[in-house]
Amino acid sequence: MMEQEWLAWWAAPTRMLEHLRGKASDRKLRLFAVACCRGHRGRLHDERSRRAVLVAERFADRTASLAELKAARVEAWEAARELRTPETWAAAEAADLDARFAAHTAAGQTGWARQRHLLHDLFGNPFRPSRLAPLWLRWNGGTVVAMARGIYEGHAFEDLPFLADALEEAGCTDERILAHCRSRREHVRGCWVLDLLRGKG
Repeated sequence: MMEQEWLAWWAAPTRMLEHLRGKASDRKLRLFAVACCRGHRGRLHDERSRRAVLVAERFADRTASLAELKAARVEAWEAARELRTPETWAAAEAADLDARFAAHTAAGQTGWARQRHLLHDLFGNPFRPSRLAPLWLRWNGGTVVAMARGIYEGHAFEDLPFLADALEEAGCTDERILAHCRSRREHVRGCWVLDLLRGKG
C-alpha cells in the first residue's frame, strides 16, 4: 500500500489493516476492534456483550487481566450464540484473545467508511509520522500531557480543540496534529495524537 491509497476515501480497510501487519501494537488493534463495537453502543442491549467491550478496552490499556478477558469472552460468545445479532458477534470478537484476529473480525460489523476513519484516528498517517518537540511536553509544567491524559481517561474527546490551542501556545506548528485535534469527526481511545502525547503505542 502507498501513502496515496492510505489517505484516499476509497481505501479498503482490509488493505489498511494488512499494511499495519507487524507494525501496529496489539493494544492499537484491540482498541480498533473496541471502537468498531462502540458504533453499536445504542444497540448493545445485552449486558454480557457490553461488559466484553469494556473489559477488552481495559485489557488493551492493561487495567484488566487476561483472566478477566477470558471470562468476558466466554460470556460474550454465549450472548452471541443466543441472540445471533451483528452487535453481539462484534462484542465477542473484540474480546478475542488474539488482538489481530479481533481487529479483522470486529471490523466486519461496522461500515467501511467508519472503519477507514477509525484507522485514520488511531494510526494517523503511518507513512509520515509526526514528531514531538520536548519543549511542548514541558510547557507550562506539562499542561499538554496532563490535558491529553484527562481527555483519554475521561473519554472527553470533545475537548481536543482545547488541546490544540494549548499545543499552539506551547509552540506546536505541526498542522497534522492541530488539524486532527480540531476535527469534528469521531475520536476514540487510541487516537494517534493523544497516544503521541502520552508516550503510548
